[in-house]
Amino acid sequence: MGLNRKVAARLAEERLDEWRRLGHHHWRAMVDQRQRRDVTGADGRRYIVVSSGLDDGDGRVRIAVAVDDGGRSALAPVVRDEISRPDGNGTAGGARFA
Repeated sequence: MGLNRKVAARLAEERLDEWRRLGHHHWRAMVDQRQRRDVTGADGRRYIVVSSGLDDGDGRVRIAVAVDDGGRSALAPVVRDEISRPDGNGTAGGARFA
């Protein structure tokens, strides 16, 4: 069975929600870093959730979250991203890849 993209997308959004609750300084600390979590999805299957921080210029930080099941889906994971701005105005939505 292939990757359940709906479950993977939900896991990516949940991880971004965690990042949204943190301040910009936490996002800045993630630049050039990567965090991996092994989680169980709502379908009972194991997923790998990887968060990466990227400098997006002008003080902005992009957090990208990629989710796959460790198999072939690792070549084309579900990706969600968000941008945090240093002015404290919260986040600006990023690209959505399914």
